[in-house]
Amino acid sequence: MLHLGIDLGGTKIESALCGAAIDHPLWRKREATLTTGGPEALIGQLADRILQTQQEAGDGLTIGLGLPGSIDPASGMVRNCVMPWLDGIPLPQALAERAGQPVAVVNDAQAFALSEAHFGAGRGARTVLGVTIGTGVGGGWVIDGRLHSGRHGIAGEIGHFTLDRDGRACYCGRTGCVEQYLSGTALERRYEELSGLPLPLWDIAREAEHGNLDAETVMQELFAAFGQTIGSLINIYDPDVIVIGGGVSDVKGLFSDGIAAVARQAMAAPLTTRIVPAQLGAASGVFGAALVGAQSATNVY
Repeated sequence: MLHLGIDLGGTKIESALCGAAIDHPLWRKREATLTTGGPEALIGQLADRILQTQQEAGDGLTIGLGLPGSIDPASGMVRNCVMPWLDGIPLPQALAERAGQPVAVVNDAQAFALSEAHFGAGRGARTVLGVTIGTGVGGGWVIDGRLHSGRHGIAGEIGHFTLDRDGRACYCGRTGCVEQYLSGTALERRYEELSGLPLPLWDIAREAEHGNLDAETVMQELFAAFGQTIGSLINIYDPDVIVIGGGVSDVKGLFSDGIAAVARQAMAAPLTTRIVPAQLGAASGVFGAALVGAQSATNVY
């Protein structure tokens, strides 16, 4: 049995063909995402990758895809995708019709969580919460090695629970969402509000180390938001391990000052939850997608 994983992003599509050891793929390929031509063009691009791999793999191929959006379990339609032309499209059905076999589709942050639970920083734990903090904030919840996506398929939409109901407006139409305080985009916007200067997050972090007061303020707000978010998740889920990925996870101090802020928010005393950086890097999405496909078709994993 071979397993095809596809990680669909706004700018690139990464795919991997895996055997029994999913974290040791037979090959990995990357191509630019078609952003013109509407949903048909992108579906055609994905279908071409699937059909080419079917020819190579022969019988016994499973297929999984992670996308930056969610799938409505009732209708199979894409929702809240960073590529809005996919919203309202029944993507699993459309790909299955082209491929002649089922295609399992999940949110990309859920794929990240599943991959880290099996092959990365959460390996060996019964309950793993994966959290991605980058341009946006997302996550996934893994119990006994399998995703728990919830009734509506949105378990892990961490970026859109409320930190401050009277807070900053969010593009989702609500106010005070985690994503407006914890994402790299929000932190860069906050620094520009304070200083009047646009600066990438990495430079803001470096400026904070050199005594820039505006940058220090942004870093302290980051650690406070991290503590409130992750501490609240511990109070709700109480997982064995929380794996943090995404660009913001590289900020110096997140796993020291940030975890200290988590301990102040969580009801656990002492706090023994492992809060650790992701181990698989960019591979986590494609490995997780392959694993979703394998799990949907077999009981091996």
